[in-house]
Parts: sequence; structure tokens; C-alpha cells
Amino acid sequence: MLDIQDIVITCHPLVLLGMTCNYLVLIDVLINHMKDKNAFIIKYPMMVYNIFQILLNTYIFNGLINIVSSSNIFALNIPYNNTIKYYVYLHYLSKYLDYFDTIFIILRKKNNQLSFLHIYHHSTIGVIWGVLLYIGHGNGTVAFGALINSFIHIIMYSHYLYTSFGYINPLKKYITQAQLLQFIICMIHSFVVMLYENYVPRYLATTQTLYHISMLYLFKKFYIKSY
Repeated sequence: MLDIQDIVITCHPLVLLGMTCNYLVLIDVLINHMKDKNAFIIKYPMMVYNIFQILLNTYIFNGLINIVSSSNIFALNIPYNNTIKYYVYLHYLSKYLDYFDTIFIILRKKNNQLSFLHIYHHSTIGVIWGVLLYIGHGNGTVAFGALINSFIHIIMYSHYLYTSFGYINPLKKYITQAQLLQFIICMIHSFVVMLYENYVPRYLATTQTLYHISMLYLFKKFYIKSY
């Protein structure tokens, strides 16, 4: 289903570093380019993008839910297999598609949305998934993280699509709460992995804990500021 060479090439540390650097440079270039220009009206491209994100994340979610639901809640001690690796790899690639979130923000001159949280998350999450795949551990119980994140993205991009029609979503506050809950659940997952997992190394679970602590802290600040 997936050639191991694809992972070696696209998840190589130099590729991960290059994509992150290019992302940060792109932000600077676009901000300077738009400085003296009017905001672009890109309603319809954003609608297409949101629909594609919903479909992609639904595909990943549906591919992983049967695997996770057929085992235990955190998919602990599932032997590595090509099906999980395929969906985790697809999830990893989707993190680069998410860069369009940033591009749209800048082109629409909504720079107030270009927070440290936004840039930090988009510039690091692809690296984390890429490293997991490159070292051969983007598999097994790791599927749980891709599953829950895909579910959150379905909700998130459905919200973006809904509001693109000019509607106000009264549930917006709860979407951020769902994101906060996601990080808490992922931290619980990492603790359980440290105690009971036989395939994924414990140092990776520790890294997961630290990353989600940072995300929980930043999203909590965003939530308090916004609501």
C-alpha cells in the first residue's frame, strides 16, 4: 500500500527542516508583499479548500476508526502494519496542506489571526509526524493521535465552511473547547503509553506529553483572550 522509500524521502530530516524554513520565509514574503495592497477576496477558493479538508480528514478518520475501535480505546499494543502507516503518512502530508490556512490569512489581511500559536503549531506539527514516520514509529498506537486530530479537523473545517456562507456559528466557543479537550486526551494517552505500550518507545510518549502541554498552554491563553 505504501512504499517505504516514499517515507524515507518525504520525511527525511532535511525535508522537514526545509519545509519549516520555507513556511516561515513564505510568511515574511507574503506579509511584505501585501503591505501596500488591498486584501484579496478569496471566498470560493476557501470554500473548495474547506470542503477538501473535510473530505480528506473524514477519509483518514474512517480509515483509522475501525482499527482503533476493534482494539482498546487508545489502540495500545497494536502490531505495526501497513494500513496504519498509510493513514498516518497521509495525515502527515495533510499538515503541509494546512499551510494554506496561513496563506489565506495573509492574503485576506487578517493578520490579527496570525498569532504565535498559529505559526508555532503549523511549523512544528509536520516535523513531529515526519520524525515519527522517519524513525519507523508512525504506526501502532500512534494511530490514536491521527484519529482524534482528524476528527477535530472535520469539526474545524466544517465551521469554516459554514461561516464562509455568511452565517455566524453559535457553537464556535465549543470548537476551541474541543481542541483543548483533544490535548488533554492526548496527554492521557501519552501517560498510558508510558505505562503499558510495548511497541512505541517511552521517550516518544514523553515528547508527546511535552508538546501537548505547550499546545494546551497556548490554546488556553487564546481561549481566555477570546471568550
